[in-house]
Amino acid sequence: MGIATFVEKLEKLSLSGDSKIWTDPSKADFQESLARWTDVDKKEPGAVILPATENDIVEIVKLAVETSVPFVAKAGGHSSWSTIGSSGFILDLSQIRSVEVDSEKQTATASAGALVGDVVKAVGEKGYCAVTGTVNSVGFIPSSIGGGITLLAPLVGFGSDNIVSARMVTAKGDLITTSEDENAELLYAIKGAGQFFGVITSLTVKIHPLSILGTPNGTVWSGTLIFDVSKAAEVAKAAIQIKKNTTRSYCLTGVMPAPPTLDPIIMAAIIQLGSKEDAEKAFKPLFDLEPIAVPASGEVPFVGVNETFKAFEIKGGLKKWLAIGLTNIEQFHPEDMTRLVEQRAKLTEKYPQSKPSGFVIEFTSDGPWDKVPAEKETAWSHRDIAAWCQMLCWSSDEESLNYAYEIAEDFKKHLRQRQREAEYSIYGNFSRSAPVQERFKGHKRLENLRSLKLRWDPEGVFTKEFL
Repeated sequence: MGIATFVEKLEKLSLSGDSKIWTDPSKADFQESLARWTDVDKKEPGAVILPATENDIVEIVKLAVETSVPFVAKAGGHSSWSTIGSSGFILDLSQIRSVEVDSEKQTATASAGALVGDVVKAVGEKGYCAVTGTVNSVGFIPSSIGGGITLLAPLVGFGSDNIVSARMVTAKGDLITTSEDENAELLYAIKGAGQFFGVITSLTVKIHPLSILGTPNGTVWSGTLIFDVSKAAEVAKAAIQIKKNTTRSYCLTGVMPAPPTLDPIIMAAIIQLGSKEDAEKAFKPLFDLEPIAVPASGEVPFVGVNETFKAFEIKGGLKKWLAIGLTNIEQFHPEDMTRLVEQRAKLTEKYPQSKPSGFVIEFTSDGPWDKVPAEKETAWSHRDIAAWCQMLCWSSDEESLNYAYEIAEDFKKHLRQRQREAEYSIYGNFSRSAPVQERFKGHKRLENLRSLKLRWDPEGVFTKEFL
């Protein structure tokens, strides 16, 4: 069925009065709705459909399934795949952004389009923290069901570990609940691979008292340190020490562009789940290197800690991201940071328009959730990762972007000389093109996911992944 006929049928359904159907690409609202974190492979859909209620989502998905019209769901628009051509439509969930907090049960329920910032704010106002990523404009549900890397991992695990239940529309167009009591087998998939099994209309997660942060007023210590690129190896060595010797710390450090010139610096964004005194002790190896600037340093309310990462909210432009998992921090050597500085210099000398690119390592301290018993395993396969090497390639034209990505791929090969093939890891929230066995590691895990896919989505309505 063509998209025009689909829209005609949809308009005859009893959708809510606030739902919207846009089909005219010349309209500003239509174009604005297509904004994504990257413009790579950006397409123009046949329609943008904005449900306003859970029932709207059900009716839209059900009709799409019945008529075999392809679609992609979009919450925050931070993936590179929330785009589709003229034969399909974007299911834009941005009108459904509620967060309900249940203090008695210590849970929060986020609706389909809720963003990370919505959840952080809602639970923070009630004296709690939720397990989220660090970029407020990212969709909360997609980031959580894709695994959910988080600052809080050392204390309470990853985003997927904190999922209690989900309401979702299946490939048959049915609205179901999955939890430990209902459709329990599907909960395994939701915790790490949920985007391949349905459209989740709401997600209920555990929340945690701010007291777990180790401060009396729900604050954490946050700082940004700037070093000259000549200290790249020393900073990396200090970061490795921090990884080995701390229990409540977060660190992102590497070669980054410094505004306004975008010339290279070594930056360290560091956060301590604790007090200033705790931070001074945890990050002493970095402070001892005498940064040339400290643009941010102090105790901040946990609800505001994501402000450090506001630059990552920028949409548009040509960007590619490669996140390489390291199962041991010693797989990254201090001289590797110098290598990254040199590779970025090589890139920007040839293509100055690629100056926004940056290469970093990111990690939290180890914690009890880094290993779980076999019966608690889920689709999330990266709890063994000690650090992520994050390669952000950002430019203004495809030639220079592809060159930047070649450099990132070469560095991946360099690191993997120190790994066994079974350790190869790529974060699935950043890629759908990497080999499936690197995004969902382990033969048994893949067998489970393939079996669940055959039962719940045998026709591949929600991509052909696992089929």
